[in-house]
Amino acid sequence: MLSADWSHSHCRGVARMVLFEPETVPRGWRRAVRRVDWTLLLLLTLALGFGLIAVYSATSSAGMHHFFSRQLFSAAVGTGLLLLVARFPRPWLERFAPIAYGVGLLLLLLVLLLGRTVYGSKSWLSFAGFSFQPVEVAKVTTVLLLARFLSVEGRSLRQLSTLVKALALIGAPTGLVLLQPDAGSALVFFALCVGLLLWGKAHPLVVMMPVLLPLVALLSLLGTVPLLLGILAGSVGIFLLRPHPIAAVVCIAIVTGTGWGSSALYQMLKPHQQARIQSFLRPEEDPQGSGYHIIQSVLAIGSGGLTGKGFQQGTQTQLRFIPKQWTDFIFCVPAEEFGFLGAVLVLAVLFGLIWHVFSLAHRFEHDPFWSLLLAGIGSIWFFHTAVNIGMALGLAPVIGLPLPLLSAGGSALVANLTFAGLVFNAYRHLS
Repeated sequence: MLSADWSHSHCRGVARMVLFEPETVPRGWRRAVRRVDWTLLLLLTLALGFGLIAVYSATSSAGMHHFFSRQLFSAAVGTGLLLLVARFPRPWLERFAPIAYGVGLLLLLLVLLLGRTVYGSKSWLSFAGFSFQPVEVAKVTTVLLLARFLSVEGRSLRQLSTLVKALALIGAPTGLVLLQPDAGSALVFFALCVGLLLWGKAHPLVVMMPVLLPLVALLSLLGTVPLLLGILAGSVGIFLLRPHPIAAVVCIAIVTGTGWGSSALYQMLKPHQQARIQSFLRPEEDPQGSGYHIIQSVLAIGSGGLTGKGFQQGTQTQLRFIPKQWTDFIFCVPAEEFGFLGAVLVLAVLFGLIWHVFSLAHRFEHDPFWSLLLAGIGSIWFFHTAVNIGMALGLAPVIGLPLPLLSAGGSALVANLTFAGLVFNAYRHLS
């Protein structure tokens, strides 16, 4: 049996070797340490920690400890997938991408046939006692296949055939998600499309159109005058890009048709979907109905002041004035309990994480596969974060998008940790 003195001296020797004599550390250890993305690890740990604290605070006072337990379990499962994906050889990822994409589409089809309806959307599948959202699987598999498809030598988003095929790859899961119907998740694929078009150096007009069309559709809900001004501004923007005259006319016709058709489409939405849009446009008109979430959320964030009311001391959150505050409105919890400083810290971690992913994507300019994969992940995280924070502040409609790594939700957390595993994997391949 080894003595305690020997054990202590051995530990001191190892510590001295690592801290003061790094050249004596085995080469394999040093190489392994250098290939770990420590910045990502730190930001990821902070985000997960903030999320667990917020979920615990939002649910424990109401006796709903099972939400926190599920979040811990999902974090453990997601961490396991992260470690697995982080070690996948690149050839495996590229070979596996089409199969994974097909599995994702199959799950989206199955949920339409066998899924469980929650809040008007048939988006949950149950298997062996567990429930999950196939759309979260589809987000990962779609990003992976698009990166593989667009990284093939000779393909460019400025080629019409490549552009059409890429849009079809995004359009397939988007259409299936809209059939659930889940407009919020469908918009995530839209954001992925815009992000990859921009990162893949598509023609500026191609990048502009997916951004312009939703803006014109939104203006159509505000009245005829805002709509006409939006169409006029969009037309001027199109001409400033100097496209082919026929392309310019076609794009202006699409913008005009989108604007006038959006009003008719609005009438086809379900009542709860119309209420979400109206609560965003005019929350004060129905403070006890469709505008309730936004008004209570803004009150909670504003009442936190500079340093907050203290852990589990928030009135709006602890008294449950905000429905589902552990998911869509999780940002209210740290903002009320830890104030402006706490909210800024959460935002700094999340946007720091997104910035780090895009920075890595830029460093992979020589390798389109990793660059596009990271840009797609960054686009999804940015859209989720921007929209969720916008929902909490009343700056975006309530469309049910969780805050990455913070909101309660097993499927989303596992998917985001899988994304993180892909980022770790990419970092290992930096030259």
